[in-house]
Amino acid sequence: MNDVLYRTGRIEDLPTIADVLLTALKDMYARHGVSNPIPPKPDIEEAYGHLMRTGTFRVAEKDGRIVSISSAIVRDGLWYLSAFWTLPELQRQRIGGPLLDQVWEYGVKAGARTFFTWSSIDLTAMASYMKRGMLPGYQILGFRGTPLNVPPEPSGYDARTLERHVAMALDKTVRGTSREADHAYWLGKGDVSGKAVRKGDDIVGYYYITKAGVGPVSWSDPRDAEPILALAFREAIENNGGEIFLAVPGTNHGAVRFAFGTGLRLSGYAHLLTTGPFGRLEQYIASGPSLF
Repeated sequence: MNDVLYRTGRIEDLPTIADVLLTALKDMYARHGVSNPIPPKPDIEEAYGHLMRTGTFRVAEKDGRIVSISSAIVRDGLWYLSAFWTLPELQRQRIGGPLLDQVWEYGVKAGARTFFTWSSIDLTAMASYMKRGMLPGYQILGFRGTPLNVPPEPSGYDARTLERHVAMALDKTVRGTSREADHAYWLGKGDVSGKAVRKGDDIVGYYYITKAGVGPVSWSDPRDAEPILALAFREAIENNGGEIFLAVPGTNHGAVRFAFGTGLRLSGYAHLLTTGPFGRLEQYIASGPSLF
């Protein structure tokens, strides 16, 4: 469209960019009858600043205001669509599509081999992704609530301060990318706790505790899933007191059973759409839509 300007997003744009997300997200929730919490604006600005610094962030301007946003990151050959939102009154007007093409081209030039996203349940957005080759993998299940039946502290396991190289080594296999930039970001946040889990002398997984809940979490052997999650939940309860949120890839049946077993409720779902398989996501719990 001739009256739309496409450009790179800038740090000073972050408040307006966050407003676009919040407006579009609230509209989508209302249309679909979703009652999930709305993320605080400062948290959005912080996360999107990280995306700007370590990936690509594109915006569309119409009549001098930002009306559509899209961002993607590339980590070790994996392209991830972190954001794609357009103001409700301008959706389906061929404004967002060019932005999506631009961040896709960024991935191609960066050498990405697999392209994937955490898609909302919005049908128009899902169709846009599928037309570009990102097809259904499985659902991303959201669990929320106050845990009531957390297993006791597991014998033989202990949690220690997480070091970046430990998380990177685990993620190289489990997540399909070591994603050093993202672990540096999480470990540098004062309101995030990262722990490496040991079984005897061996490191078998890690977890992060945030204000929102538990995640990301990764483990190298399915047998270690419950002990690691038990440690994570117990720390989350101690740190946060109340409600926990967990984002579980649908292939991770152990985490699904654990979430229900602790009394969390299934609060919503999204879709993982991808051009191909990657990692071992049956041994992984996601961090959220910005970084997966």
